[in-house]
Amino acid sequence: MNIVKNLIGYLMIGAVKLMGLVSFSRAQKVGRYLGKRLASKRTRSREVARVNLNLCYPDKSEDFREALLYDTLLQNGMTGGEMGPMWGYSIDKLKSLIGTVHNIELLEKALKDERGILLMSPHLGNWEIINAWLAGLSPITIMYRPAKAKNFSDWMVSRREAVGCDLVPTTREGVKTLFETLKAGKMVGFLPDQEPKRERGVFAPFMGVDTLTPSLPHQMILETGCQVLYVFGRRLPDAAGFDIHISEALPEQFDQDPVVSATAMNKAIENCVAICPDQYQWTYKRFKRRPDDAANPYKLAKVP
Repeated sequence: MNIVKNLIGYLMIGAVKLMGLVSFSRAQKVGRYLGKRLASKRTRSREVARVNLNLCYPDKSEDFREALLYDTLLQNGMTGGEMGPMWGYSIDKLKSLIGTVHNIELLEKALKDERGILLMSPHLGNWEIINAWLAGLSPITIMYRPAKAKNFSDWMVSRREAVGCDLVPTTREGVKTLFETLKAGKMVGFLPDQEPKRERGVFAPFMGVDTLTPSLPHQMILETGCQVLYVFGRRLPDAAGFDIHISEALPEQFDQDPVVSATAMNKAIENCVAICPDQYQWTYKRFKRRPDDAANPYKLAKVP
């Protein structure tokens, strides 16, 4: 089994390295082709996205949701195609892809504060460009989930750390490091829209759907007194690169009640998604666990 995983890992490394040799426009073209393939048949990605869009946009017409579904698959395909450039280009070349940074003054103000910064980056646009953008501005510690193939996982960590990030695994020690980093007045990056284990989350509304939401950000806020900002990289048309969008947390995210805090966090993510909804990772099974052990919507839809 390990031999097979290692082989798959080396093949993945080779594919990403190869994509890192092509132009950014060519990488996106490959990604769009992949997205069209996903849209052309009953793939897991297409059907997961369809379930999610039906749940989150129930008041929209079917034509609206189907158009958004197609655009989503193209955009998600481009995210995959951009892995080569994100992990293969030099820092300077990656920075050349960054256009306007909206609300940069929010980060500048936060960096002058002695408190740590919890930088929330939802799965919107291309979150990998955030690492390159931060290079030279501030060191950042990010939690990651190791890939199944250890050789690919190790290589992925090395590429992300090459742009100045410090990565810690999703373990007890990794979580401890995040708290220590914030208490030291430094920056931590967190992906706030992944489904946690049941005991590590609370149900709070996201896009009108009760959603199992990570409680770790709330714990970090209460224990460290950190600041909170949201950031994402919005993909621009015609391979023009990315704009960076920064926004503040809602005041309710600092509430003592974990559900109130989680609700505010989800609302802040919604506000980000509203800027470019087709660039959100709707292909992720965000709503598997339901309140009161209700049925899994993906199983009900017989997603492949």
